[in-house]
Amino acid sequence: MKKVQNVQLSKPNIKRLIATISFLMLFSFCNQSNQVDQSKADQNLLVGLLAGQAQEANKDFTLNGQWDSFTGNGTTKDTIQTFNAKAGVVGIYLTDATTYSSCGLIHSFDNNSGYYINQNPPNNGICPNGFTDASKGKYFKTVFFKNTAKTNSYWTCTINSTGKNTLEEALALPDTSVRTNPGSSGCAGFSWSRIEKR
Repeated sequence: MKKVQNVQLSKPNIKRLIATISFLMLFSFCNQSNQVDQSKADQNLLVGLLAGQAQEANKDFTLNGQWDSFTGNGTTKDTIQTFNAKAGVVGIYLTDATTYSSCGLIHSFDNNSGYYINQNPPNNGICPNGFTDASKGKYFKTVFFKNTAKTNSYWTCTINSTGKNTLEEALALPDTSVRTNPGSSGCAGFSWSRIEKR
């Protein structure tokens, strides 16, 4: 059997040993208190991802996609409208009708306030070849709101029939529309247009 030697510690060494043990215990406790169990970590990750998706979705234009367009309460489809816009990027707006089709550029939109600013293309104007566009390069403000009578449907109204020269002028236009009876009136003396998701 081996003989165990007595080890004596001086007071400064004892203080250092106690300080080291205390530090290690404190570090271990702090490290454990900062740990999150796996289910809580997964939940936090999911919440973060959903918040990121919601923020990204706010950058997309509410009206993106293809829509059948009707005049007021009418049941005859006038055109197919297509929107594709994202915040910070110039988007596009297309109408495809049996008698008249056009295109435009979406420079600005606000999903919460319910409007977008559309510009007739500046070089040749609206899209049909050979068509003279007196408003080429002009800006128009269109307001929209959800049609509560039907799912996936909105009412739209362009509030200025003569285009504005700048985006800022179009943005500053007040909303003069009336929303009480959009199927028959309220859009510059006419009914609103009704769009329904295709």
